[in-house]
Amino acid sequence: MCIITLLLISIVVGTGPSAQSEQGQSGGTIESIEQVEETSPPREGTPLPTLSQARLAEFKLADTTGAARGLFDQDGPDLVVVAMISTTCPIANASIPEIRRLHDAVKKVGGRFFVVHPMVATTAESASLHARERQLEMPVLLDPQQQLVREFKATVVPEVFILTRSDVAWTLRYRGPFDNLYAEIGRRRRNATKAYARDVISQIVTGRPVPVAKRPAVGCLIEKVGKGSP
Repeated sequence: MCIITLLLISIVVGTGPSAQSEQGQSGGTIESIEQVEETSPPREGTPLPTLSQARLAEFKLADTTGAARGLFDQDGPDLVVVAMISTTCPIANASIPEIRRLHDAVKKVGGRFFVVHPMVATTAESASLHARERQLEMPVLLDPQQQLVREFKATVVPEVFILTRSDVAWTLRYRGPFDNLYAEIGRRRRNATKAYARDVISQIVTGRPVPVAKRPAVGCLIEKVGKGSP
């Protein structure tokens, strides 16, 4: 009886056989990430803003050829996904495989998917080279004036924004990380175990509610235009 009690206690405090096995496989990284997610989960049912079609139709960003592209055209599909990334952020680049998978999922259901570069220093040439090297086959746009950054109140990359349209309004259905590859900066799994954004697409398409609409994004800070000015 005493032996069983001690064993149970050791497992609870993280020194039992299961914890030792996990630490041996990952040096404690995976265990630490699980603890972060369990103790600070996002709030379910967090309301996200509704944006007018007329306002979003005004946003036209240049692609890597210099051509202006509308993201929320009146005659476009009612599902739009915007992925804000960077050519130089390691966390954003680690998300590239999941970005490609998400693009495939959105394309299959008839939605639109855009990659947007909000960093001031990103040029059309660097964004184009990055897209070729990373095999990004969706439209790649630049937001040097950070129109979408301000509209979505974005602060870091990578972050994904999923919007759906009803009548003349767009609802932001999800914003946050693509998956759970990172719990925080410096704490990464070998592989993600949850695909948050793809799950949201599935929930939208099947008419199910999106239980968690906002998650804290982990990544590199977006340097704002005119930083330091009022």
